[in-house]
Parts: sequence; C-alpha cells; structure tokens
Amino acid sequence: MTEGGDDQLVSIRKQLENLNDATDDINSYEMKLETVKKQFCETQLMFNKEISGIPKKLAKQISKSRPYFDLKSREPEIRKCVQQAAALFERQKTSVEMAREQVQILHCSLNNNQELDAEKQYVEVIEQQLDLVKEAEEECLKAEKMHAARVRDLLQIEMALSKLLQEHGSSIKKARPYYERKEVLTRTMNSQLELMSILEHEVQERKDSYSDSMRVLEQISEQIHQERASQSSLAQSSDAESDSS
Repeated sequence: MTEGGDDQLVSIRKQLENLNDATDDINSYEMKLETVKKQFCETQLMFNKEISGIPKKLAKQISKSRPYFDLKSREPEIRKCVQQAAALFERQKTSVEMAREQVQILHCSLNNNQELDAEKQYVEVIEQQLDLVKEAEEECLKAEKMHAARVRDLLQIEMALSKLLQEHGSSIKKARPYYERKEVLTRTMNSQLELMSILEHEVQERKDSYSDSMRVLEQISEQIHQERASQSSLAQSSDAESDSS
C-alpha cells in the first residue's frame, strides 16, 4: 500500500473511533438528560401540588408574610454586593498607597542623584507618577462611594425586615415552613434546569463531532474515488498507446 493509502487508512480508523466514541457519549448523555427531565417534571408536580394545596387559614398568613420573605430572599445577594464593594475599595486603597510610595521613592532617588540633568528627567517621571496617584485616588473614591451605597441598601433591607417582623411576626412564624419548602423546591428545579442545559450542550457537542467525522470520511471516500478514477484513466491511456504501437 502507498504512503498516501496508509495515511488514509489511519485517518479512516481515527474517524471511525471518533464516530463510535461520539455515539456512545450521545447515548449516555441523552439517557442522563431524560432522567433529569423526568426528575424535573416530578419536582414541578410536587411544587404545584404543595402550592395549590395550602389550607385557607394558612393562605392568609402566607399572603401577609410574603413581603418579608420576598425581601429576605434578596438579602444574601445585597450582602454579597457589600462584600464585593468592600474588597474593591480595599484593593483601590492599596493601589493608592503603592502609587504614593512610588512617588516618595522617586523623590529620594532625585535627592540622592548628583548628575546635572537628573532633575529634569526625574521631574517628568514624578509628574507622570503623580497623575497615576490622582487616577488611583479617583478610583478609590468611586469604590468608597459604591461601598457606602451598598451598605445603605443592606441597612435599609435589615430595617424593613425588622419592621415587617414586628408587624407580622405571628404570620411570618407560621408561614416560614411553607416558604422554606418553596425555596428548597425552587432551588432544586433551578439546579435541574441548569443540569439539563449542560447535558443538552454536551449532546450537541457530540453530535457535532459525529457530523465532523462523517464529513471527513466522505471527503476521504471522494478522494479515494478520484484517485482510482485517475489511475484507471492512466491505465486506459497506457493500453491505448501500447495498442497503437
């Protein structure tokens, strides 16, 4: 077999392996996807059943306490924003301190340098560094204001929660199991939806890989066909020349 034929054979084997692997993966991921879809439907049915099966007396308490639990669900995200703003503020403060230290180092270097043209060179560098200090201070001020705003948001939520707890403490206490259960089911469904999305992506990737391998095999097949046709044409030409001679 020629070198080109060997390369084609290697490529065919590789693409056939890819096809087999892709097929196995597609079947595996589709089975997992069907399982998760089934689980999601079961969770959704459970959710709808428990939501619609609320006793009338508890429904009133749930309605009264809804503003509290809606606000309570936002608290973790606001608290996270406060922490992120605080971390950004600390980073910007560090940047300002480092920029100022660099200016001091440049001043010390200028004072210790006795060369005649050193002052002009250092002054230009110091001016550039002072601009960097100014920029860092502006960014630090922005970060400080952002942090303060996030802290105010959190304080407002905490004050509102405290007020709602005072006004509807009894209803909130009685409705808490309902909202906690609702949160668990909602979180479960969101996780299942996320997993479904991941599995669908994996299935599509494997299908794309399968299509790519099929395309390569078709190209190799076409190439082999053309090579054989070319060889047959050459052979016919050679036979014709032999007969004429």
